[in-house]
Amino acid sequence: MVEAQESISRGRLTPRGDLYYLCSFPVTGERRYPAPVIAVSNQEPTEIAPAPKRLEPKRPSVLPDDLLLRSDEEAARRLALKALSAARAAERRLDDRSDPEALHDFRVAIRRLRSLLRAYRPQLGSSVRKKDRARLRKIQRTTGGGREADVALEWLTKQQRDLAPEHLTGLNWLSAKLLARRRECSQALDDEVRQAFKRTAEKLEERLAIMRTEQNLLADHPHVTFARTLANLTEAHATDLLVQLGQIARMDDAEALHTARIMSKRLRYLLEPLRALVAEAQPVVKKTKRLQELLGNLNDIHVLMDEIDQAFDDALVQKARRIKESLSRGDLERARRDASMSEWVGLVELYSRLEKERREVIGRLRDRWLDGDLDALVTRARNLAYELRLRDHAPQ
Repeated sequence: MVEAQESISRGRLTPRGDLYYLCSFPVTGERRYPAPVIAVSNQEPTEIAPAPKRLEPKRPSVLPDDLLLRSDEEAARRLALKALSAARAAERRLDDRSDPEALHDFRVAIRRLRSLLRAYRPQLGSSVRKKDRARLRKIQRTTGGGREADVALEWLTKQQRDLAPEHLTGLNWLSAKLLARRRECSQALDDEVRQAFKRTAEKLEERLAIMRTEQNLLADHPHVTFARTLANLTEAHATDLLVQLGQIARMDDAEALHTARIMSKRLRYLLEPLRALVAEAQPVVKKTKRLQELLGNLNDIHVLMDEIDQAFDDALVQKARRIKESLSRGDLERARRDASMSEWVGLVELYSRLEKERREVIGRLRDRWLDGDLDALVTRARNLAYELRLRDHAPQ
């Protein structure tokens, strides 16, 4: 019995770790340039067994086959409940520190939920309140900075492979800044924020699960079908995307391109849950996803370029502070070394590489999407809307 208990105890002592980036800076005068950014795994054994997970009642995850012919309110509620369940499942994964995609998946689940609640605002009525939307928006913003830092750090890690030694100072300085921001975002996503999400999710689920309706039994159509509402939303989302991209006069208008990215994402999230019920939705989802990814790459480039732009001022302030502190301590050698090492050289090189990538992405966007694929996407979306209206008028 004792051996069995010891075996169980040993089984609980499973090391868990978190993948993070390490910036190595010079501490002596022997190395002129800092080492490049590297990725290491920080694994520490834990002596406390994880608490048993609380079992929650199983909820249906499959949508009814006749969802398109049911009322648009019922369909919207079922879709919202499904998206809410996915967000709650993603939140529970945050407890697993060895899961590198947990934070990203949680953020995406919140974004999908918010997009759905926005699209079906008239159908959901008072079941989704203003404070619910505000809390979900706050949670998504809390996780946003950490994800942007992860994307930037991943790009910087790739760049260090062929950077000249004189560029490594700027790369490591920027990496350290992004690492600090990611730690701040991780700390911001504390138990209080997660508890706020759990409370909001529970209240939303309670309200969305109960549906009260009135029907006129003498009317020809007792309710507005989900097929008709979805057709109108699909056509409206596709038209908005066409107009937004068509109005972009300059490809350096980051804000307008970001808005187009959000519109493509809304169209994708609108149709993605319904691919099993509407076969015509799959091609629209695939094309929209490709456009969203291209615009997403462009947005990541713009975000990092803005980061570097701000970094020039920050680097100057920090360098001056380091030199003054070294002088006040009488460490003249350290002051000379800091004065001779300029982060700006590396930052300029990184900015030039981003500019090159930006031009390449803009070229693909202009040559492929603005000259054909965008019209094809909108045509497919309108054809899908036409098919949905046919189902709405078909004999019940």
